[in-house]
Amino acid sequence: MKFKFATLFTLFFVFATYAQVATQTESEVVFQNLLIKTAERSAGVSMTVLAPNFDIEWSGAVGYDSKAKDQKLSVEQPFRIASISKTFTAVGVLRLMEMGKVAINAPIRDYISEAHIAILEQDGYDLDAITVKHCLQHTSGLFDYAMGNDDYVLTAIQDPGKRWTRTEQIQFAVDHGEPVGKPGEKFHYSDTGYVLLGEIIERQTGKGLAEGYKALIDFEKLDLKSTWLQSLEPAPEGLPRLVRTYLETIEATEWDNSVDLYGGGGYVSTTDDLAKFYQGLFNGKIFEKPGTLEIMLTKNGMSGQGNLAESYRMGIWEIKTPDGNGYMHNGFWESVVIHFPAYNTTIALNYVDGYNNDMMKEAFKEIVRLATEE
Repeated sequence: MKFKFATLFTLFFVFATYAQVATQTESEVVFQNLLIKTAERSAGVSMTVLAPNFDIEWSGAVGYDSKAKDQKLSVEQPFRIASISKTFTAVGVLRLMEMGKVAINAPIRDYISEAHIAILEQDGYDLDAITVKHCLQHTSGLFDYAMGNDDYVLTAIQDPGKRWTRTEQIQFAVDHGEPVGKPGEKFHYSDTGYVLLGEIIERQTGKGLAEGYKALIDFEKLDLKSTWLQSLEPAPEGLPRLVRTYLETIEATEWDNSVDLYGGGGYVSTTDDLAKFYQGLFNGKIFEKPGTLEIMLTKNGMSGQGNLAESYRMGIWEIKTPDGNGYMHNGFWESVVIHFPAYNTTIALNYVDGYNNDMMKEAFKEIVRLATEE
């Protein structure tokens, strides 16, 4: 599982070291050629670029929707976005903060069930010290049931049809790992913290998780027509089949999606919808108070732990580039979305396989070129 973080390390490096190059009339050709080039080493890839400052609203797809290469990929095809769902979760919790229902500096003991308190305390967690903010920023010290070691993935491979519950995943974290540090002391990416945040959304809205998200995030206002929480709400009608997903050589499309659900993952979407969501987030279409986005992007206070640890905010990473910072999240099943506030531009991509950062880097360079020619 750690190879996913190696990919993210590469993303930090790529954006820190690219050099500027190459008219707005050429942009669609540039993006299409990027897809074609990328498809030479991937079964299929889709991309959306939203850059209203440059009158760009572009989507494209090249290749196939599976490694079997038996069906052409379309840009309308949805895919599991995995951990990009964490941005939705963080936004939902911060909306609860705006409503006065959650204090992010309050201990999670105040908001989770007695059953989950008991499970976590048996492993020595101090639930009076772990705050909602710690969970949002992955500094809670909670062992990650999903990626803390290989146990969870190996269990899922052995029983891909298992229907997991949130409680089982929390128990798995306790049974297969130990606390990784005191709250606020160390960055440790933790799906365990995010499934607890999902529980907070459920308990504070009084709804199931899918309904809870939509009570806090206006999907209609954002025009998210192809995004849903798989297995917890019906899929929109008329959509093509899901893009196939792979765990290296293993096809995982038909795995029960509860393996990655409840706050840390679970959403299905398209590159178009992901780009709209991030555009809305950074253009005042989600939060009621301008200061809430500033809180979301607050530094996590980590130092001396490396760029990866120090760059996570709340449900989103900050990526530094020579031409302005971006805010992004990636997903385990080969997807990524990034917004560059200085250009009001969002780029979203999904790969069937062969994920790499070159296409995003080159698409951003095209935006930078347009800006320098204005």
